[in-house]
Amino acid sequence: MAASVENLGGAWSTVTAGLLPCRGQTKAPPTDAVLKAAIAVLDHQGVAFIIEEWFLDSLQADLRENIGPAFWNHFSSESNGPKQHGADGTLVTAFRELHASLSSYLPSVDVLERLRQEGAKQRLKDKVLLIFKALLFYDIPLKFHGVVKEFYSCAFKACEEELRKKEKTSPGEDGPDEEEEEDGDEDSLTCGGCDQDKEACSCTETLTLFHQLNSQLHSLGLLERVCGEAVTAIIHDRIQQHIQNTCQGEFESQFLLPLEKWLNSKVLSWLYLVFKGTPGQTGEREVSAKTQESLNRWQTRLLYFLYQTYGTLRISEMFDIIVEFPDSMSALEDLKVCLEKTDLRQTLVSSLRSAIGRRLLQPGATTSDVLSQYILLVKSLRVLDPTGVLLELVGDRIRHYLRTRDDTVRKIVEGLTEEEGGSDLADELMKGDPISLEEGVEEEGGDPWAWTKWEPDPIDADPSKTSKSRRSPDIISLLISIYGSKELFIKEYQSVLCNRILSFNYDLTRELRNLELLKLRFGESQLGNCEVMLKDVQDSKRVNDLIKSENLMEVRVDGVAVSGMIISAQYWPQLKETKLALPPAVQQRFDSYTQAFQTVKASRTLNWLPQMGLVDVDIELKNRRLSVMVNPVVATIIMHFQDKERWTLDELSTAMQVPSSVLRRRITFWQNYGLIRENPPGSYVLLEEGADHHGDVMIDSDEETESATASSQEMREEEMQMFWVYVQGMLTNLDSLPLERIHSMLKMFAMRDNPIEISLPELKAFLDSKVRSQQLLLSGGKYKLPKNR
Repeated sequence: MAASVENLGGAWSTVTAGLLPCRGQTKAPPTDAVLKAAIAVLDHQGVAFIIEEWFLDSLQADLRENIGPAFWNHFSSESNGPKQHGADGTLVTAFRELHASLSSYLPSVDVLERLRQEGAKQRLKDKVLLIFKALLFYDIPLKFHGVVKEFYSCAFKACEEELRKKEKTSPGEDGPDEEEEEDGDEDSLTCGGCDQDKEACSCTETLTLFHQLNSQLHSLGLLERVCGEAVTAIIHDRIQQHIQNTCQGEFESQFLLPLEKWLNSKVLSWLYLVFKGTPGQTGEREVSAKTQESLNRWQTRLLYFLYQTYGTLRISEMFDIIVEFPDSMSALEDLKVCLEKTDLRQTLVSSLRSAIGRRLLQPGATTSDVLSQYILLVKSLRVLDPTGVLLELVGDRIRHYLRTRDDTVRKIVEGLTEEEGGSDLADELMKGDPISLEEGVEEEGGDPWAWTKWEPDPIDADPSKTSKSRRSPDIISLLISIYGSKELFIKEYQSVLCNRILSFNYDLTRELRNLELLKLRFGESQLGNCEVMLKDVQDSKRVNDLIKSENLMEVRVDGVAVSGMIISAQYWPQLKETKLALPPAVQQRFDSYTQAFQTVKASRTLNWLPQMGLVDVDIELKNRRLSVMVNPVVATIIMHFQDKERWTLDELSTAMQVPSSVLRRRITFWQNYGLIRENPPGSYVLLEEGADHHGDVMIDSDEETESATASSQEMREEEMQMFWVYVQGMLTNLDSLPLERIHSMLKMFAMRDNPIEISLPELKAFLDSKVRSQQLLLSGGKYKLPKNR
């Protein structure tokens, strides 16, 4: 029994000496034959099964006490860290020592692997590597990540520099890369890879260390675990930098395909160097199926990041892209691809809405600018999203803002009726598509197989609205739908057409064409009045020609000739009613024209509007002759100076029956022209001599901006005066009434047989204005008339 124990102890000593590394021992380890004999003794005694467990425990103890502390000491804050570029070999030295420590255990692992019973679930080597990773990397110092990232950053820059050098010496079929980085400038004395003088370039040494480290990490099974985070961060930074330098502010070219090519040829090639080594050289490593699968996933993630980064850049520039449409079509097509491959739709919506509010929807922006930008927005977002969901989410803010502007309808109508090519709206009108404000109505004669191409709306679509209402490409319908009514635009078109006709600033052929195009949009019945207005223009020309040809009146008397624009008042918008007393000679010509018209049109007569029209005035003074076209008020002013050379403002106001404020503004036309001077204040004198003014035609600029028709606000004020009469009667009889009672009584009496209506908020605003003007009193929520009325 004592001999057996002695043999067992000697065998165990032999096994421990043979399986554990001999660090710092002078005694040689046992030979393989002696080691096998010792293991056989242990096996014969039935205790060989504890060898593997003991070996793994010894390995763990060595990792905790010796290998781990020695490795992490390279990256401790007290030790000398890496140099400026992280390429001094600290990282390589640390992993070389680590690799040597683990390699000393691998022969013993092979020996124990042969002792294991068949059918073991896990290879001993895999278990050893798992223990190695778990114990060594369970707590990583912060400095380690910085060292790894610094090292691989230097290696990436050195790799790029070497690739640039190869392209310069032997460019491929596509020539050198389209972008030359500043660091790679041939005239620079500094190497773009290591930032050192070219004569002291260390790129080659860095790449050598780079390949050594990757080889060691690969053999330890730590390659992706150690460098994965650093490599990802470096590649992300490089992608962002490249996209920023290449694509920012460039909207006329497509960049996605060149970016993908750059990613595959430059970035992923470096990634393959990390995991595979240099192809065709001794450093090339075989890649397992698991590693190849990881590389494929990595490539997919990097491609996604490229799309995301490029899409984010274009979203930040989206407002400028819209402004430059259609020149920016290439950028929109790229962004469309990015939106399909990423989840940036919500980012686009929030960013664009913010940019629109900050840069467009401001008091300083004119309504025409806002409309133009909205039209470009519609066209641009239709490229990105034909379903119209993005336009619905972004455009509602502009539509709401346009509803708050008083001149939106007029600007839309003016844009529609400009010359072809003068505006986007005029070009849209030429298409002649009917306006559709109703949702869910199927078009007649549509494609019977359209249902086979149906696609659901995006997830961010409003479920309360139909797809058809979003997908309509018609811009005019979108603008009309801002107010939801065609009638408002038809009335505004009548007003615009009236102003053009009465200011003689129209082209009859173009206006007839516009009318026919608008009929296709709005329907013929809606534009009957406008048709009559243009017919009045044609009839007026025929009547004027007939009066002249039949010699029904003298063409010119006392230098005054008259031709009339005869309008059918009931078909025209309500015109401004202002008084103007004409000089006797002019009034006499008007009367003669009326008699001639009654001869041509029996049983019909004329009611003149002398303040409207255009007057061609020829003026002869001592040293000059002027020929100008002005409105009747301005012409009447200068005609009065034929009778006497000096007029006071009050005298002229009485003679013309025009308010002094209007006269003072109108008379400045002749002052600016050098014909009249104010001296002293309130008194005006004709200047017979003065500087010669060349030019035959000038139109009063003030009158050009003034509308001949009453504005909707002015017409509404007149309607409100009718309600004011009723309110005064109520308060006279009932003393005081609350707002709701006044409104209900107006509905009962004033609005029963009258198409004019007034809402409760509108009535409150009207009554409050009367309170401010001291025509009403408000006390305890009730309105009453002042007692001293």
